[in-house]
Amino acid sequence: MFQQLFKKVNKVVDKNPTLPTINKPDAITAKKMGEILLKHLPATTVMYCFELWKEQPFSFKISRTRSSCFGNYIFRDGQHKITINHDINQYAFLVTYIHEIAHQRAWLNKGRKRIEPHGKEWKKSFQDLMQPLLSEEHLPKKLLLPLSAYMQNPAASSVSYAPLAEALRSFDAGEQVGVSLSELTDNQWFEFRGTVFQKIEKRRTRVLCLEKQSKRRYTILASALVNPL
Repeated sequence: MFQQLFKKVNKVVDKNPTLPTINKPDAITAKKMGEILLKHLPATTVMYCFELWKEQPFSFKISRTRSSCFGNYIFRDGQHKITINHDINQYAFLVTYIHEIAHQRAWLNKGRKRIEPHGKEWKKSFQDLMQPLLSEEHLPKKLLLPLSAYMQNPAASSVSYAPLAEALRSFDAGEQVGVSLSELTDNQWFEFRGTVFQKIEKRRTRVLCLEKQSKRRYTILASALVNPL
């Protein structure tokens, strides 16, 4: 299966040695992009996701673990840049990938007007881009149902919708351990991804926390699994 998909990606690239875009990636860059998507996405979604990149290419990087987000989009120095965490499962990667491309498309379509980062323009782009994937051909039923419900009015964070967060988490490798950060009391200490924090206060879908060693404050998703101390 992997080899067949890789050949399909290469075939698309070979037919388009130069892809029209602001960034103008070459064929080598396109093949590297295909390899990344093959590694991180569900097999049936790879070509669709590659085509989205081919239509409007962007700089793409697999990032270190970030406690505050799964992915990020910025437009800087004339380039569209997207990063996604390296340690999320293939379905969380897919949702995050489409989420970030929706930011790019909303930016490209905004013209001169100012838009909110997760406003109606982004929501519409996200819904349009995700729609072709909302079927059992691409997604298991236990994920399809909560994702479809979430997409009716998508929020800034996909895991802020508890049913979707639980469904995505069920595909993580290994046994799930810990409790939801939202269940801890204020001022309680906990460990999250090898770092010790203190819960300060809840802010909608995130929680303000104090990192013990640096004394810096971070926001972590309320649905994140943590180990109480």
